[in-house]
Amino acid sequence: MGSWAFNVMRLPVGHFVRLVVLVTIGVSLRAGLPDSIFAQTYAPSPGERGDPYSPLGPQAQIQARYPLPQPQTPPPPQPQFQPPPQPIREPLPQQNGYAPSGQPLAPPGAAAPPQGNEVGFSPNEVFAPNRVIATVGSEFILYGEVSGAVEQMLAPVLPQVKTESDRQELEKIRIALTRQVLGQTINTKLMFLEFLRTIEKNAGRDKLPEVQKNIDEKMGESFEKELTAMRTQIATAKPEEIQKLMQRDAIIPRLAVLMRDNQAETLQELDAILRRYGSSLSKQIRLYGEDRLGKDTIRRQVFTKEEVSHQAMLDYYGAHADDFAVGAKARFEILTVKFANFASTQAGRNLAWNTLAQMGNEVYFGAPFSTIARKHSQDPKAQQGGQYDWTTQGSLASKEIDQAIFTLEPGKLSQIIEDERGLHIVRVIERTDAGHVPFHEAQPKIKEAIELERREADYKKFVDALRTKTQVWTVYDDVPHVARDGAGPSLR
Repeated sequence: MGSWAFNVMRLPVGHFVRLVVLVTIGVSLRAGLPDSIFAQTYAPSPGERGDPYSPLGPQAQIQARYPLPQPQTPPPPQPQFQPPPQPIREPLPQQNGYAPSGQPLAPPGAAAPPQGNEVGFSPNEVFAPNRVIATVGSEFILYGEVSGAVEQMLAPVLPQVKTESDRQELEKIRIALTRQVLGQTINTKLMFLEFLRTIEKNAGRDKLPEVQKNIDEKMGESFEKELTAMRTQIATAKPEEIQKLMQRDAIIPRLAVLMRDNQAETLQELDAILRRYGSSLSKQIRLYGEDRLGKDTIRRQVFTKEEVSHQAMLDYYGAHADDFAVGAKARFEILTVKFANFASTQAGRNLAWNTLAQMGNEVYFGAPFSTIARKHSQDPKAQQGGQYDWTTQGSLASKEIDQAIFTLEPGKLSQIIEDERGLHIVRVIERTDAGHVPFHEAQPKIKEAIELERREADYKKFVDALRTKTQVWTVYDDVPHVARDGAGPSLR
């Protein structure tokens, strides 16, 4: 039951790939020097005066004791893209159309849907917000109901769009996303109609207006409560954790991220943001209610609690070994001088070296590392004693520092290490090797994963069955699908 927010990441489009790369969060240590520097020994060696970090002397001596990296040609500058004049495209002139045979008339103010391409529909057309782009039984789906989510997903990549070819590529993404979000919305409508059928069967059609009123009241309260809780969770969640949340729910996590990224605190502010994307708070609450009620109906009718056997968990553990692999990780402390704080001359380079060498010698001869870091280090963690918590191998932006902390013997000071932003001395506090999560520790997650797979399979089977008895039509269809037993009840 994957969501559109997850599937879009797989689109083979250059701009979207770059966007996803930009979202990756790492420790703010920059890299860029060749791997040849890693050949140096990381433990300091005594200088001619007996100290491990001698002041900068003759160039021959420096190269022998502290091999420096070779000069590197800077990478070519990346083009600075500007957003297009209008991030959200104006709709093309609306086409006249008519409802396909057997379909209900469009709601007041909405454009009637065309049938296939018979009235000049183009797959590249950007519709007006009130254009009916799909019907599910007696339920209408307007372009404005899906365009808001699509435009929200496209917003981060818009600044990268500059040329006409960029815009054409963006339109391809917009079309693909629109169809994907529409498919998700259709599934929600199918489930909601099943909920209505259940209510009508148990309570009678005359009770539907009363049910509608109760639903509106309860869903508004539930929506606000869930959104508040999700905002707290999103505030500290990592990108991969947010992605998993969006796999399970395509509505609330997306809105929580939207509020976070726009520094919105109230529902009124959220509504204003949504309207910029062609949606609104009321539309999102309605979609939320339909989604929750439909899913609850399916859970009651379909999902069964089948016990996950021990053998099934073992089989899953073996088949998904990579999911339970853990990389090497280390805790370390660092002393740093930044090149930006010294003149960009040889004399400035010498002064930077000697400043760090003095710090290293103080620690080497007994001064507490944390004390020296707080007094003299120029690293962002200086006031925390220069200490970094558990860091996974390969996660640091500085390849030179990453190489050092995963090869240096714990408790030993390194040599002076140079990367593109400065000079550093590191000491590993603690390190663990790469391996796998033991099976007995992984069992709870394995059981949860197997149950999720089974629910997704049940969900797909049930939704496919709903499609056979409910009329579904979209502007992307050449021929409307004819229902076997009619449209079903409606609260509208």
